Amino acid sequence: MINGTGGGESRVLIRLVGSFAVERDGLRGTVGGRARTLLKLLAVERGHAVPTDRVVEALWGDRPPKRPAENVATLVSRLRRTLGPQAVTGGRRCYRLGEPPAVSVDLDEATALIAEAEGRLAVDEAAVAVAAATRAIQLLDGGAVLDGEFDAPWAAAARGEAAGLLRQARHAAATAALRIAEPGRARRAAEAAVAADPFDEAAQRLLMRAHTAAGEPARALLAYERLRDILAAELGTDPAAETRAVHLAILREQPVAPLTAAAREGGSALPGRAVEVAGISRSWAASVAGRTAVLLIVGEAGIGKSRLADEAVRVARATGGIVLRAQCHEIERSLFLQPFADALASQVTRLAGPVLRDMVGDGARALARLIPEAAPALRQEGEGPGGEAGRRSAYEAVVAFLRALAAGKPVLLVLEDLHLAGTATVELVHYLARRVSGARLLVVATARPAEDTAEDTGGAAAGPAAGAAEGAAAMDALGRAAVRLELGPLPAQVVARLAAEAGQGRWADEVLRRTRGHPLFVVELLRGLAAGERGVPEALRAAVLARVRRMGPLVERLLRAASVLRCAFDPALLGELLGLSPQVAAEQCERALRVGLLVVVGSRYEFANELTREALYSATPAPTRLVYRRRAAELLGRRARAAVNGRSRCP
Repeated sequence: MINGTGGGESRVLIRLVGSFAVERDGLRGTVGGRARTLLKLLAVERGHAVPTDRVVEALWGDRPPKRPAENVATLVSRLRRTLGPQAVTGGRRCYRLGEPPAVSVDLDEATALIAEAEGRLAVDEAAVAVAAATRAIQLLDGGAVLDGEFDAPWAAAARGEAAGLLRQARHAAATAALRIAEPGRARRAAEAAVAADPFDEAAQRLLMRAHTAAGEPARALLAYERLRDILAAELGTDPAAETRAVHLAILREQPVAPLTAAAREGGSALPGRAVEVAGISRSWAASVAGRTAVLLIVGEAGIGKSRLADEAVRVARATGGIVLRAQCHEIERSLFLQPFADALASQVTRLAGPVLRDMVGDGARALARLIPEAAPALRQEGEGPGGEAGRRSAYEAVVAFLRALAAGKPVLLVLEDLHLAGTATVELVHYLARRVSGARLLVVATARPAEDTAEDTGGAAAGPAAGAAEGAAAMDALGRAAVRLELGPLPAQVVARLAAEAGQGRWADEVLRRTRGHPLFVVELLRGLAAGERGVPEALRAAVLARVRRMGPLVERLLRAASVLRCAFDPALLGELLGLSPQVAAEQCERALRVGLLVVVGSRYEFANELTREALYSATPAPTRLVYRRRAAELLGRRARAAVNGRSRCP
């Protein structure tokens, strides 16, 4: 008997490949007797109503009971009690399996994954196609379909369906692997397809290509000879023209015609981020294949980190993965592993108690302490150990749960704004990056540069400042352990394209000049131009000022003064203007440089983009601007008189 979780509508998964199995909310159970056979029949005929007389024939053959319809109704009632009322629909005259997502069948999941793989290949997203096809193969290659029903004629269709799907999945996997220059993976998929069906010429061609791509043309020629012998002996025919063409190219040591794909119209789904999107796709494909990875997406506010994380989510969901996601908040920095608790809660609370306890084992108490709403299912009450022992127990419980979850399906864990998380959270991500391997797990974390994350403390070393410093050190260590993706500005051609798409093509050059390709600034400025505004959009002004204030009053004062100069500037000049030493002014400019507020131009600094300067200029009161301007003119005049060649570019 399978007991549900009691919360919300149950989900039922039926596995036809390998040993027949039924899961309700992750809990595997038994459905016995003729009810089991009935469920198998309905799963094979999913999407269709099965007449009661056909059910009777499948269950009892030519020896039906006296009241067959009532007996079938009793079996259906038993299934509904065990799996939930949504598991079987209909009544008396015919029955059918419940509809997704309430009830799903592994063959349907595989079908969707193969369609996803082939669709990705059509738009040249081969890394994602590899992930989808690999997941489909994992679902389909686990044994015979309905292995306990070899004599049942109604089961033959499902076996044929599974065999065809597995063939498609292997073709897609091999094709995609060749596109991303992984001939070893392509060879394994093609060899499996050939072993299942030696007459599969498409698989034979893929195998020949894989051998050639791996630098083993002799093995490719040998594969062709075997195929030719089999076809001649068994069918009295020769290989197809396409196969002969591949063979001839290998013989002549000429490049084999590439496996082409249509180009995606308009380029990447994220303009200007094709390289980064490809990196996300490759990392996910590797994780699906069993290589744990941590990817850290770093960039200033508004640069597109969340959009890239969204792309990772899209890829994972489309290829059959489980997505766990959480946002880190500075105000919750002191809460132990809160982002992990938020990310895991939806999965932890959905699972039946026995499943959850089996997944975490000795970590049940630690997980219950971390996620209190799971305590009843885990049968844990009271506090666990504190201190270092408690911390380690919590880490081990989270890792055990993620490993167990990834054993069923590949898992994507997204943690946004990791720079705002507590040290324990960053440490656990670091642990996943350095110590966990072999799990189908990809962790994607977004973060801003270290100095762009907290208020200036004026040298204080206690309280929140000390915690922030500790967190910054942990982030620095993580950056060295994880794969790091640094996001920069958009290239000029992408800005021009976005301007054209927004109907503001005539302003493309001005948009590029004022934004220098910063994605958020580009989008907001185009929006403002479309509304007839030429100044700094209010949303951008607020974002710039908030960001500058996070750097502290000294940097804000220095950048406000620099905004009045309207040109590249020398830190020493700003120091004189504000009564600061050259060293202090240079140090503060370096801080602004590290978070992307300034850029280096020769021996001077400039604002990273004109909109940042405009926002600071407009936020500085006119009398203050006048004071800065007069003082700058005085200093520049003094410098000009002191040197034969004044080097200032300021007017």
